[in-house]
Amino acid sequence: MATYGILLLVIIVLAVLGVVVLLRQTRKHGRWGIGAVGGINCPRCGTRLEAIRAPKSVQETMWGGWTCPNCGAKVDKYGKERAA
Repeated sequence: MATYGILLLVIIVLAVLGVVVLLRQTRKHGRWGIGAVGGINCPRCGTRLEAIRAPKSVQETMWGGWTCPNCGAKVDKYGKERAA
């Protein structure tokens, strides 16, 4: 019975650490953070980017972001233009 308690404690500690990392990365606009909730505007031309997106590259698939359909600007998940 004691091993189940230890296992439960380990799972809880790992879950708390995961939430802490997620919150810190979001605040610092890091790779592992949560980006803009909902659509954003392209920083270059102002076109509204869809909230539900179709990734155009592997980078967008893994880490979020958009490619503007109007001007082709690459935008990260926080709404900032990325280097091409």
